[in-house]
Amino acid sequence: MGETLHYHRILLVRARPGSDASLRGQRRVEAWRNEKARMLVFFHGEGVEHADGEPSTAWRRLAGWHGVSLAVCSGSWIRRHDQPPPEPFVLSSLVEFWNVAIDAREVACFGVADDG
Repeated sequence: MGETLHYHRILLVRARPGSDASLRGQRRVEAWRNEKARMLVFFHGEGVEHADGEPSTAWRRLAGWHGVSLAVCSGSWIRRHDQPPPEPFVLSSLVEFWNVAIDAREVACFGVADDG
């Protein structure tokens, strides 16, 4: 997320991989696909584990669509891992997330407060 982009839709994933909340998040991105909007999926807390190993497969597929970016909270990632996340995931910060979220048309959160 280094350069400032304007995203139409942003999904904040705080749910652990395999949880109902994370699966609902993936379905939300799939539903947004036909709108041809620029999307950001930001992983925070337990959600950063989506970038590691098996859980990343579905998100990589979604990132292959035009206009979908995958960002991982740097603080959450560094507390859990020694290496940077694999591409197409990029490290970002909560400050950067909120800076772009303010201008987004829609921000949805999956995890922690529901069943993540």
